[in-house]
Amino acid sequence: MMVRIGPRWRLVGLLTAVLAIVALPYIVTRSSSEEALNSRDWVAHTSEVKASVYELAEYLRAGEAAIYARLAGAPASPALEERARAPRKVVPGILAGLREMTRDNPEQVGRLGALETIASGRMALAEQALQRLQAGDRTGALASMEDARELFPLRKQIDAVLAEETKLLGSRRAAAAKMAANNRLVLLIAALAQVALLGIVVVVSERQIAIRLAAESRVASAVSRSQLIVQAVREPIAMLDRQLRTLLVNTAFAELYGFDPERDQKLPLDQIGDGAWTDTALLQRLGDVITRDRELWDYELTQRTVDGIDRFVVINARRIEQPDNTDPALLLTVSDITARALVEQKVSELNRQLEGKVEQVSDVNRELEAFSYSVSHDLRAPLRHISGFAAKLEAQLGDKADDRVRHYIDVISSSSRRMAQLIDDLLVFSRLGRGALRLQPVDMQSLVDEARALMDTDTRHRHIEWKIAPMPIVVGDENMLRTVWQNLLGNAVKYTSNREVATIEVGVNRLPAGDYEFSVRDNGAGFDMQYAGKLFGVFQRLHRASEFPGNGIGLANVRRIIARHGGRTWAEGETGVGATFHFSLPASDVPGATTGDT
Repeated sequence: MMVRIGPRWRLVGLLTAVLAIVALPYIVTRSSSEEALNSRDWVAHTSEVKASVYELAEYLRAGEAAIYARLAGAPASPALEERARAPRKVVPGILAGLREMTRDNPEQVGRLGALETIASGRMALAEQALQRLQAGDRTGALASMEDARELFPLRKQIDAVLAEETKLLGSRRAAAAKMAANNRLVLLIAALAQVALLGIVVVVSERQIAIRLAAESRVASAVSRSQLIVQAVREPIAMLDRQLRTLLVNTAFAELYGFDPERDQKLPLDQIGDGAWTDTALLQRLGDVITRDRELWDYELTQRTVDGIDRFVVINARRIEQPDNTDPALLLTVSDITARALVEQKVSELNRQLEGKVEQVSDVNRELEAFSYSVSHDLRAPLRHISGFAAKLEAQLGDKADDRVRHYIDVISSSSRRMAQLIDDLLVFSRLGRGALRLQPVDMQSLVDEARALMDTDTRHRHIEWKIAPMPIVVGDENMLRTVWQNLLGNAVKYTSNREVATIEVGVNRLPAGDYEFSVRDNGAGFDMQYAGKLFGVFQRLHRASEFPGNGIGLANVRRIIARHGGRTWAEGETGVGATFHFSLPASDVPGATTGDT
């Protein structure tokens, strides 16, 4: 963003510069004098601090030297005793003076604190060594002095204090020298000030011009990029003035409505596109947008564009402020939803077709219900007659019937009973396809245990090894899933009847997609895999009824039930080895749906 500096502020800046030129020599001269005095005082201060540090070190060393002299065998004397005890009298005062002189320097105060700690430690151990000497313990006294030397090193801390003072002295001298040099340059600076002021004015003016030119270039680039973006957008866009005349349109708008930007400038909207914009309600709404600052959202309209195609469009509009004009403008965008509208029409047509299919399915279901009723009532009556008259015929003949006649009567009776059972099974199969699912959490463990218990009551004389894995809780119709387990486990028990030891395994596996896969494996008669497609058909059998009883509808019921739950069924087998029947159920998040125990 370009910063504009008005004439008033430039005048203030010029007066400030002139004032600085006049006041600068005085300020520099006075400051240099004060700095010179301060430098002299600081040099003396530093020398005093260093002298005090040297004095402190000297007292400590003299006292310790007197103690070492005693340790070396020198006879006790008042002079040596006085030298040894002198540090405890003098050093505290020296440290107090040093703290006072360095209180303006926190770092130096910290170093002096450490120095005080070291001095106090050395003096305490020196006092301890004197007391041990007086007690005749020379070894202990020597140990105390060695501890003082090792535990409280004095030289390093003194060097640190002196180095800091030397550093401060050097910096202060350098500052003083710099100030002196500045003093010498004051006259030269004053002489060149006017030339510098003129140069500054020229440079600032050139800088402002360059900034303004750069800002104008950036604005022009931004406008150019914005225009490129607007022109590249495939959605028609137009900007209109208060009278709904075109100010700007993009390429998509021009192509769709046959607008020539060079020829049709300031063209009213209702004259564009050969009548595409003559909708009175739309023009009224657009007028409200620009005059009353309202917004137009998703106004649907059918337009015939210059290519002669009827298009379904959605129009949006809002008022915008122009940066270089006080009059507002209207931004108009057009979204072509022809494809979506056609898809919606197609979906509606498919829905109508689907409704027809549903009606057909309903008719089929009604026909199936009628068929079920016919099977349930119309076919059962003749069967009852056949069975009844066969029984009456047998009673009528009595002892007069020979073996062949009795055989014929037995065949008629057994066939009628089998036909009745087939009718019952067919009705069950029909109801499984028409009844509504009553979905609820179902404990598969309980269903398996229940079906197994039912099988055990009919196979007490057989040896069956059951291997049942922990079963989960799923969502389904409990009664239907109970039928599934009873059929699968019943088949496993039936087709292992020829085994001395039957093995039946019930397993479950969680697939990567989250579905459950259940399986029932047995070591029974098995089947040939080339006929596996017939297993789940109605009344399809792979074994003779004399070998294994049944009507061949149980597996068809299993497949229908699992299909209604959204799963699938399949089987694997080998003749004389055994078979494995699988079925899957979609995963459902059920609270507490975990595997149970067998």
